[in-house]
Amino acid sequence: MDDIYKGVKKTDGETYDVESEEADRRPFRAVLDVGLANTTTGNRVFGALKGAIDGGMLVPYSEKRFPGYENGEERGSGSYNAEAHRERIFGCHVDKYMESLKGEAEAYKS
Repeated sequence: MDDIYKGVKKTDGETYDVESEEADRRPFRAVLDVGLANTTTGNRVFGALKGAIDGGMLVPYSEKRFPGYENGEERGSGSYNAEAHRERIFGCHVDKYMESLKGEAEAYKS
């Protein structure tokens, strides 16, 4: 099955649906068990979920839990910003924070 469902070739944060690929066999289906982890938006478990989805697994999910999803003013209206999610995947937020600390030597060392 790994030859049939290759997954995402370029990590860009965009939504990927393994079911859209045509094949004779169904993709491997899994369910995310978060255990005792808090299911707040942007939690690390959802980063692992995004990795599994991009890897070619079929996991039921909602984009509302990914970083980069912004709620609209009306209930049920919102949009997913894949670029913001990509920045979180690659740790751009950490890089920006470290750049802001460069002026403070003690804080940067810690």
